[in-house]
Amino acid sequence: HRFPHSRRESESSMAAIPEEAKDLNGLANEVQCIPLTYTTRSGDIYTTLKRLKPQPSFYLSETKNAPQAGIVLVGYSTNGRRNLKNIYNNQGCNVRYIVEDEPELVEHAKQDIQELEIEDCVIVPYAQLQKAIESRETRFVLVSAPTHMRKGVVSSSLQAGKDVMCDKPLASSSEDARELFALARRQKKVLITDLPGRPGKAFSPIIMALIATASKIVIERIPEPDSPIPSEAAFDPADTEVEEMLLSVANHDAFAINFCMCMRPSIIQTTPVEGKPGTLEVKMTYPNKTVVVVYCNRAHDKTWNQSFVLTGERLSEMRRVDHMKAHTELSKVKEASADGPCMEFRQVYDGAAKDALEQMYTASSGRLELASRVRPGLMEQNVVDCLHIARAAIESLRGGSAQVDVVYW
Repeated sequence: HRFPHSRRESESSMAAIPEEAKDLNGLANEVQCIPLTYTTRSGDIYTTLKRLKPQPSFYLSETKNAPQAGIVLVGYSTNGRRNLKNIYNNQGCNVRYIVEDEPELVEHAKQDIQELEIEDCVIVPYAQLQKAIESRETRFVLVSAPTHMRKGVVSSSLQAGKDVMCDKPLASSSEDARELFALARRQKKVLITDLPGRPGKAFSPIIMALIATASKIVIERIPEPDSPIPSEAAFDPADTEVEEMLLSVANHDAFAINFCMCMRPSIIQTTPVEGKPGTLEVKMTYPNKTVVVVYCNRAHDKTWNQSFVLTGERLSEMRRVDHMKAHTELSKVKEASADGPCMEFRQVYDGAAKDALEQMYTASSGRLELASRVRPGLMEQNVVDCLHIARAAIESLRGGSAQVDVVYW
């Protein structure tokens, strides 16, 4: 089975896991649990060694008599299926409608509903989207529709008085994104998107410190078991698929770095990779001279998880390998390169995606004091910044791989 057969089965399997083998969110660690120590170093001085004790998390959806939220899931491609899994595993959320037209995706939805034994869920075409949104059972709308359809779906949902959580990118242009956030404010509704790091669960402090002190960062997406084979077909820079790929790079990879470094790239250069016709190299230079290189292929633009390779002399002062092993799937210190010490690790976003849904559920339930990480104003600026980055990357590629200054204002 792709998912646990039932919630009860999933809960019983979690109950059998020793407490010490669960991470800070109460979820089972995929790696061996080791005692955590906190070590800081400044020059030649080491300070304090102490155990890090996991803090219990509070989830509104797991409380007694938690309110039940009916959800409309719009779109059932890769992200839609991932979102269904997260809805299924959230005790306060129930999917009421799945909106999809593509026959193959409709069939996948039917199979998954049957496998998960989900009751009272109806699959409807996009022609019945408005009816599903306006249903009294619908608390909020989760949008996984194709990018070009998202603005219309989000706008219709907000105008119908529903809260909205949308996959990235929220829109294709900064103007459209601003318009949607303005509409949410007028309607007094919650609009959030699932940018990595937004819930505060994706990046631990040590990862943020490592990224912030690296001189060079190389990022590649990690293919999932069912991911397509990397494309080797040459592409046309004017192709909309290329735009989609670079929008994904800006809203996922660039945002991850922006979040950790608290700054945005100033120069972008997009170049086809020699010998790999279907792959692009996106080079971003930040104000502190850190260079971030992202390798992207159209086959993996829907893949979330990433591999990071960090290099730089400053890394030696910010390394806590024991903490890295406990919070990432893989971590290893590589031999020093010509650019200095080097570290490689993988970043997995499953926990962040689950937490984003919980934050959406909590905010939509009116418990804003518990949904403290939902900050629409900050999110709006980050979304708009990422769209400016994407535009610069597209402009660079179409301009013969010239360096482009990113204009944010």
